[in-house]
Amino acid sequence: MPVPENPNYAQWKDILKEELSNLDDNSILIGHSLGGSVLLKYLSEENCEPSISSLFIMGAPYWGLDEDWPSKEFQLSDDFASRLPEISQIHLYQSRNDEIVPFVHFECYAYKLPHAKTKILENSGHLFQQDLPELVYDIKSSK
Repeated sequence: MPVPENPNYAQWKDILKEELSNLDDNSILIGHSLGGSVLLKYLSEENCEPSISSLFIMGAPYWGLDEDWPSKEFQLSDDFASRLPEISQIHLYQSRNDEIVPFVHFECYAYKLPHAKTKILENSGHLFQQDLPELVYDIKSSK
């Protein structure tokens, strides 16, 4: 994504629109951190073609939750969950010891997306340094 150290939603949105238009129906999308929150924002605000079968979100910040995460640019609408396209499976992953995104952000997503399958990891940090076999298993199981 363009300028990851100083991201701009409009630029990321343009890239997503272009990339998503090249996918087949029933695609699987995976987003980590800012990428996960941007995917949720894009999918809840834009007409998305093709259809998405599964969405995997890992360690995503919930923008606007508190003063440490104030960015209106990346903030989701209050009703974002009801505005998402039909997605058969949504999976949320978070490590309790994430040093970047506090665990409460995961709890907000889990509350807003009650149908999502959630996985809480104990010691994977923000970058899931010890791999994420749970993600691999869930992707294989979603097909």
